[in-house]
Amino acid sequence: MSKPIVVIILILAGIVIGFLVAQLVQRQKKKTSITSSLIESRLSDCSDLTTTNLMYVDLVKYEDGTIPWMTKKSFSMIYQANIRAGIDLSKAIVKVTPKTVRIEMPETEIQSIEIDTDSLRFYDEHFALFNWNNKEDISNAIQMAREDAQKHIDFEQLKAQARKQAEAVISKLIKPTIGSGRTLEII
Repeated sequence: MSKPIVVIILILAGIVIGFLVAQLVQRQKKKTSITSSLIESRLSDCSDLTTTNLMYVDLVKYEDGTIPWMTKKSFSMIYQANIRAGIDLSKAIVKVTPKTVRIEMPETEIQSIEIDTDSLRFYDEHFALFNWNNKEDISNAIQMAREDAQKHIDFEQLKAQARKQAEAVISKLIKPTIGSGRTLEII
């Protein structure tokens, strides 16, 4: 064989080998391995996930003092409470096998009960001549509103709804990353 033919064959072989190596590298990049720590880090990025937010409106009656017009004052207050329920995803435990990705979620929690002070409306106000401490009255009424909300809200139903929504969010977040050969189990 002549030298130019050998050079051309070597160049073509080099191009083919380079192309095959490039294809192999591309396939390896597409096959990212799914590990429990990868999924746990994604879940931790979400951390305190609020999945249910309940707005509760009610009326409380406040009274202070004993002698009408002298020391006894009272009012009715309509309040709005915002109750958040969700889950702390940083506490989730992930187990990855060749066929499944299993996520053990922690219990749902009531994350906060906040009385919206901008929503307070006062009615039936009765003032007392010798009892003028209005700031303390409002603070006590807000505490009464918080306690009233805690008595009347079905926290178990709220937590169950938060759990269901958390499972849906996690499923949509994690399913695309686990590949088609694995199933996702959320418990």
